Amino acid sequence: MNRELSVHVTRYAGPRCAVVTVSGDLDKMSVPLLKNAVNELVVMGNPRIVLDVEGLTFCDSTGLGAFVAAMRATSQASGWLRLAGVPGHLENILCVTDLYRRFLIDPDVIRSLEHAFEE
Repeated sequence: MNRELSVHVTRYAGPRCAVVTVSGDLDKMSVPLLKNAVNELVVMGNPRIVLDVEGLTFCDSTGLGAFVAAMRATSQASGWLRLAGVPGHLENILCVTDLYRRFLIDPDVIRSLEHAFEE
């Protein structure tokens, strides 16, 4: 069952970060939606991004590539990318591909925002 990807961006002025909430299937057809949202934030001077993936139902290799590209883009702009609410199926993929230890991962968006406010 293919679930259309939904991408929603919420900006926070206090910690100067944004939450990008994705839900549905992240695959080669939908990856451009996520990449465009992240790139727009970085270009607009907001390289601190929480990627809320709790509602992600599927992620293929192009989706993983989009996460890595987002991490690189934010890092190159002196920011960071935090993954929040990683579901079990995605956690398994991140572990098998040895990407789990490369990302900043929080149990939920609230904890990610707490990190943003601490900086």
